[in-house]
Amino acid sequence: MLQRILTARPPPPPAADLQALHGVLAKCWSLDIGPKEYAYLKGAVLFNPDLPGLQCTQYIQGLQREAQQALNEHVRLIHRGDQARFAKLNIALSLLRSINANVIAELFFRPIIGTVNMDDMLLEMLCAKL
Repeated sequence: MLQRILTARPPPPPAADLQALHGVLAKCWSLDIGPKEYAYLKGAVLFNPDLPGLQCTQYIQGLQREAQQALNEHVRLIHRGDQARFAKLNIALSLLRSINANVIAELFFRPIIGTVNMDDMLLEMLCAKL
């Protein structure tokens, strides 16, 4: 079973989606994102108050805002000479948000856990411990 999971080859996503994902990765690599920046960016993406069916939108919105504020403070402390770094990170974040969640699920999750709906997965994750 493990071999089947690891060697399964789903049909590739459309070339435009792959190109967009490549652009996001190239932007992130060019910024040389550090571990803390990565963690804060992850929080800003995963704490999505616009998720359909989410009951605790204000709480999740607060978490997203905290992640963005922590990223801003970190950038101001660590990258003092780079006034535009926070804006560049936000551009990378907006590029990432423009990627279709189904493409991400197909490329990174389907080979491991099968077909998943990212909205359902995030909804379950965000509301599991609240």
